Amino acid sequence: MTEFQNLKKQIRDLQIDLNHTGSCTTKGLTQEEIALLDERFFSTLKNKNKVIARINNKPEGFL
Repeated sequence: MTEFQNLKKQIRDLQIDLNHTGSCTTKGLTQEEIALLDERFFSTLKNKNKVIARINNKPEGFL
C-alpha cells in the first residue's frame, strides 16, 4: 500500500469513528462519561485534520 493510500485509509477510519462518536446519545451518561465522549470526538477530529494536512503538504506528484 502506498503512503497516499495509507493516509486515505486513515482518514476513512477516522471519519467512521467521528460519525459514531458524533451520533452517540448522552442520555443516561454521567458528566464524566460525557466528558470522555467529547474528548474522544475532539481528539479524533484533531487526528483527522493532521492526516489531511499531511496529504495537502505533499508535492503535486504525490497525488
